[in-house]
Amino acid sequence: MSRRRSSSKTGRLALPIALLAGAATFVGSAVVVVLLVQGSNAEDTAKLWAFGLAASVLVALVVAVIVGVQAGKVGSRVTELGIAVAKIGRGSSEVRVRSSGNDEVGALGRAVQYLAGDVASLVAEIEAGGGQSATRDPQSRAYRDTTLDEPLGRADGFEIDGALAAGDRGGLDYFGCVEHESQSVVYTISGEGTGPMSVVAARTARDELVRALEAGRNARKALAHTNKRMHDRLPTGVCARATLVEIGAEGVKLYQAGDKTPLWICQAGEVLELNADGLALGLDAGPVFEKGLRSEKLDMKQGTRLVLTNDAGVRMQELLDLVAEHSPKHTAPFMNLVLGAIEGDAGPEGLREDLLLVTAKKS
Repeated sequence: MSRRRSSSKTGRLALPIALLAGAATFVGSAVVVVLLVQGSNAEDTAKLWAFGLAASVLVALVVAVIVGVQAGKVGSRVTELGIAVAKIGRGSSEVRVRSSGNDEVGALGRAVQYLAGDVASLVAEIEAGGGQSATRDPQSRAYRDTTLDEPLGRADGFEIDGALAAGDRGGLDYFGCVEHESQSVVYTISGEGTGPMSVVAARTARDELVRALEAGRNARKALAHTNKRMHDRLPTGVCARATLVEIGAEGVKLYQAGDKTPLWICQAGEVLELNADGLALGLDAGPVFEKGLRSEKLDMKQGTRLVLTNDAGVRMQELLDLVAEHSPKHTAPFMNLVLGAIEGDAGPEGLREDLLLVTAKKS
């Protein structure tokens, strides 16, 4: 269930498209050469073969370079559009997109620019009307911050740390690390939605999960306990999402309950992402939840770094770039460099959303 994630901004599709175009051109040219040589009456066919194949390779290389350059330009423009959409998702209206040209990418750029203007107008209307969601309520953040463990310290053989970079919106994300005898569990919990009950659900999930882990339950049993308690105590449909990384004598396991934000695995210069299956906490009385909860076991080599973030972090392309760049460093400078760059790039107005960053590196 893992796949590679690229931190390139220049269009990673350019290379496979160029190779495909070059290969197709070479095959087509080679077929033409075969037909010409077979239909030729020349005595020295060896030279014709050599010339024809050399010409085919040359033509294929030229076509591959031309296609690669053009595909790279298109890929770069699409990447810029993705970053612009991510900024809109974080609440920024200061979005500028290259929209020159009459092609489809240009039309999409203009549509994104119009969307940014519409979002800015909508936010202005909501704020003028005095509307405020739970994710904008300072009391929600204060309620959450009383339970955050920062820094997280060190599990046996691992460097662990986590932090929240505060934005204008947030208060529904929790993180921590619970150590008990032979296991340590790093967790993140997020509320589903923005209403007051989302705040209650996220805090309830955090409290029940920590209580179960501190009592000695493993990650699977702690999630099952939390799900049952939330289903029994909260209104129907109210739920929370969780990701747990269990570090024990048998290795490292990933559990996810309704959370689709991937676990980033940084090793050997590559960033892989991994997801596990599971229902959100509180939606089911127990049997369906426990049956659908499936873990993913990780092969952790020395120097491998695991990174967890929230929805806001996943939408930041620059966060993935920074994680890939600074992953080999020790955990303290890794956290300082990554969060410092993100907060510095946000400008004087700061982040629009809380950014969660939790990491564990095998030392």
